Amino acid sequence: MNWIYFLILSQLLIVSWIDIKIKKISNLWFGLNLILGIGFHIGYPDLYPTEWTALIFPIAWLVVGFILFVLGIMGAGDSKYLASLFLIIPIEQHAVMLEKIIYSTVVVGLVMLSIKIIRDFQKIKAYAFSSYWSGLKESLRSRFSYAPVILLAWIFLGVELWT
Repeated sequence: MNWIYFLILSQLLIVSWIDIKIKKISNLWFGLNLILGIGFHIGYPDLYPTEWTALIFPIAWLVVGFILFVLGIMGAGDSKYLASLFLIIPIEQHAVMLEKIIYSTVVVGLVMLSIKIIRDFQKIKAYAFSSYWSGLKESLRSRFSYAPVILLAWIFLGVELWT
């Protein structure tokens, strides 16, 4: 399991760097993870059982990711990458990883929101007092690269596994 953790960690470091740099995650990562997932299911059936339950999280992320994409919350590449990532995460770690992703998203989102409020406080206050809700909404909206959030969740998972 150690080498799988570090393989995924290495991939997340690369994808996070690319996502920060160019704000896009290539579909090639989806394809790579699909191939790795098939190989892992064949080579390591104890960690990657070949059963329909192994696809619950990847399919759920495609559906949820599509909804988040339509709402403008998550990029299409982010959701596809996350769905494919669950193909290479050992099945017993799926639920724990979901928990870490939610936790990381909330933490990063609140930090980003706090920074935005502090930085643009006067403008946000003016929009709020003038009831200019679309300006307020746009001022508070924050887009950020999501791969580093996934990386943070993976690091939290590793800390939990080894402590």
